[in-house]
Amino acid sequence: MVVMMNGGGAELGSQVVPALFGYMIGMHCGVGSFVFGTKVSSWLNRWKNPSLVRFDDGGGGNVGRSGNSRQRHRRDSGGSYGRRSRRNRSLTATKDSLLKEASSTKNVDNTVKSNVMNGNNNNSIANTSTIVNDNNGLQRTKYIIKEQAHQLSKVFYLENLPFLIVTCLFLSYILSDTLSNIAFYRFMWLSSLLTPPGAILRWKLSKLNGTIFQHSRKWKWVPYGTLLANVLGSLVSISCVATYQHVVVNGSGSYSKDGWLVVFLKAMQVGFAGSLSTVSTFVKEIVDVSKKYPSHAKSCYYGIGTIVCCCLLGLSIYSPIVHSSAGSV
Repeated sequence: MVVMMNGGGAELGSQVVPALFGYMIGMHCGVGSFVFGTKVSSWLNRWKNPSLVRFDDGGGGNVGRSGNSRQRHRRDSGGSYGRRSRRNRSLTATKDSLLKEASSTKNVDNTVKSNVMNGNNNNSIANTSTIVNDNNGLQRTKYIIKEQAHQLSKVFYLENLPFLIVTCLFLSYILSDTLSNIAFYRFMWLSSLLTPPGAILRWKLSKLNGTIFQHSRKWKWVPYGTLLANVLGSLVSISCVATYQHVVVNGSGSYSKDGWLVVFLKAMQVGFAGSLSTVSTFVKEIVDVSKKYPSHAKSCYYGIGTIVCCCLLGLSIYSPIVHSSAGSV
């Protein structure tokens, strides 16, 4: 959008109105998609788990005021129906446990009785108890080993599976770049290498939300961490674009379009800046602010203010670099 507004490096020249229109359309589509996705997930949850529904069709929390609504509220929120179900499950489990214990006790009693009838009183009883204890200990040991093996299999095969897949892809890109010397593979492993620092910085900045201007009722609602992450991501991205335009497009032609510098700039733009900036959190915070302050335009201030700030700062970086290189050529 900054390139469209500036016109430098664009085939059609400066296009301020289409760029602003694109900004507005993008923000409205993002907010609309988030709200629609939230509604769909709520509908699917109500359809899949009817016993977990706590709210009425209007989304309010006033279910269970009178009549059938109160009965439905008690049932859905774990009232008498939920307590009765939990009690039945508990009684069933207790019954099974008592049956197993009675069966085990009966077997021991029969063994002891037969030993007593044969004249083996004390030693037989002690030996029988020892055998029973040894069998119980062996079964318990087998169960512990089985559970530990199950937990280890979950750790090594399920929780680390995404990491293993990403590592294999990363190594395959490096190997392909080494063997074939294709810029695409170099771009892929460089962008993968630069993505974690951007994501970590984004996570660190998110801790600033709600911590700045805590004592100011006028400005404490602004999520400054997300705002700063989006601004920094936009500045890094437009700096890479301006450097590419200055060095490669308007330069003397000494840099190849498949060289290391060009690939690094694109990887920095996609990997680091892409993981540093966030659209999903930005849209979610717009919706949250609008719900928290329904009678104020704070959500519009936050959304439009973020876009305008990123746009103006991007123009202040991109325009001098591109125009200076174009003038020198």
